[in-house]
This record gives sequence, C-alpha cells and structure tokens, in this order.
Amino acid sequence: MSRVMTRTMQAAALALLLWQGVGRADAAAAAPQPRATVIASEAWIRLPPPAAGVAAGYVELHNGGGDDRLVGASAAGFGQVQIHAMRMQGEVMRMQVLADGLALPAGRTTSLQPGGYHLMLMLPKRPLQDGQHVRVRLQLARAGEQNVDFVVRDGMGQAAHGAGAGR
Repeated sequence: MSRVMTRTMQAAALALLLWQGVGRADAAAAAPQPRATVIASEAWIRLPPPAAGVAAGYVELHNGGGDDRLVGASAAGFGQVQIHAMRMQGEVMRMQVLADGLALPAGRTTSLQPGGYHLMLMLPKRPLQDGQHVRVRLQLARAGEQNVDFVVRDGMGQAAHGAGAGR
C-alpha cells in the first residue's frame, strides 16, 4: 500500500472518529436530564415576639427529580430572607448563613425545622399575627421559582395547631 493511500485512509478514519464523537456529544447534550421537581409542604413561621426584627420559617422540601439547590428566598412583607443553619461551635449553638444555598438531593426530603436549617425572615414591615399567611418565593437552582404559603403559628403551642406544626 502506498504512503499516500495509507495517509488518506488514516485521515478518513480520523474524520469518521471525530464525526462519531460529535454525534455522541450532540446526543448527550440532547438527552433529557432528570427534571428537578421540588414540592413544599408543612410550611410555617414561628410567631416572634411583637418587637422582633426577625422570624424563622420552616418547611419540608421533597425533591422528586434530579439534584437541586435552594439558593434564595424572598417575601413581600420582609426586607430580606436568608437561608440559615444552626451549628454547634464548641458548646454554643450558632446560626450560620448558607451563602451557597442548601442542597436538595434527588429523591429526598430536606427538612427546614427548629434547631436545624431554616429561613430567616428579616426586617418585617409589620408585626406578624397568629394564623396569618405569608407567601414566600423560593428560588431553586434547577426547578426555578416557587411560591409557597407559610402560616404563622405560635411556636410555644405547636400541638394545638395540628400535625406538622412543630417540624
């Protein structure tokens, strides 16, 4: 076989491999990714003292799709909403802002509950009332934005408000 013919066959083989690789990359890019499907339930805000400048919000977030992340939140009646975690530092429990958000693994329920992860609703425009509903907009990295209605509950009388009030 001549040197020219060998090089021509090598070039053709290389072109075929490259073309197949591009086809695979296109197919991989076009392949459907698992959709993040986050469902919120048992959303409540602990009734703060009348002069408090903050309130804590709790919710169950079930992710029935691909991995996602709670990256932010907002509420019309508050100046700011942050995602927080309670952490032990030595023998002291401290609150920590989760600047990168909160992971919501696929197929799992992530609980925002007293003593753990929670939303910190800051700078309320007016005092909250027991039984009041507060719409919070959750911002999810993959699933987008979701409005969730939280009910304000007296944290001291959780059992009187039905199942899930203390979560």
